[in-house]
Amino acid sequence: MPTNAGQSAGLSEGELFAGYTIVRRLGAGGMGEVYLAQHPRLPRRDALKILPRELTGDLEFRQRFNREADLAASLYNEHIVGIHDRGEFQGQLWISMDYVEGTDAAQLLRSRYPSGMPHPDVVEIISAVADALDYAHSRGLLHRDVKPANILLGEAMPRRRILLADFGIARQLGEISGLTATNMLMGTTAYCAPEQLQGADLDGRADQYALGCTAFHLLAGSAPFQHSNPAVVISQHLSSPPPSISTWRPELAHLDGVIAKALAKDPAERYPTCADFAAALAGRPPRAPHP
Repeated sequence: MPTNAGQSAGLSEGELFAGYTIVRRLGAGGMGEVYLAQHPRLPRRDALKILPRELTGDLEFRQRFNREADLAASLYNEHIVGIHDRGEFQGQLWISMDYVEGTDAAQLLRSRYPSGMPHPDVVEIISAVADALDYAHSRGLLHRDVKPANILLGEAMPRRRILLADFGIARQLGEISGLTATNMLMGTTAYCAPEQLQGADLDGRADQYALGCTAFHLLAGSAPFQHSNPAVVISQHLSSPPPSISTWRPELAHLDGVIAKALAKDPAERYPTCADFAAALAGRPPRAPHP
């Protein structure tokens, strides 16, 4: 059955794409539509991300996509969504990855915790994502788009899986500098570190800033900086002090300084690692550095 992937209607149940059989559309994000799809040969269903057709004709983008998908596929961590394969089919780039049955942190927040999640639940989520990020950083990779919608939460039996998705847009740390339109697409403004917005060189502390914004959002029910005009949000990231979580959750006043440190404008004033931030959020002493 021929596909019509370039149309806005997307793919239908039962259609074939690159050998995969489409089961249903899961959503859109990270510059592409995502489908649940049956693997061509194995008894397994994958999440299949299909990028817009117009991006395939951009040679620079194609090269970056292939390189970054390969980098993401090299990550093996219990809290990172695994990459299985990539390719091009009928003029569209695609990438297949683990399918996680469940929800994501943004959906959970909207449906069950509009005023903020319980502190222990947030600590569990942030600690898992911090582990994923520090692992990637130790291998020279930066995520650049940490946000609640990219945190997948599996079913709670017997133990809930927490995974960070969309590492397919990661880049090697030494390659990241210069603010471009593509860079802006790859990082959601509500969670972007000041240095990312300014086009400066980035390291893992930019991901930590986004993780701090994510923690604030999960605790308060809203991101730290909000406005209908993205330019205002950018200005707030660059120059406004971070709001206090105690304004929303007075019982969490002891976390005001913890979150403020993760959201420091100067990366040098943040925590050494994402795990250190997670430990402070939980009230635990930081982990000893590896010898």
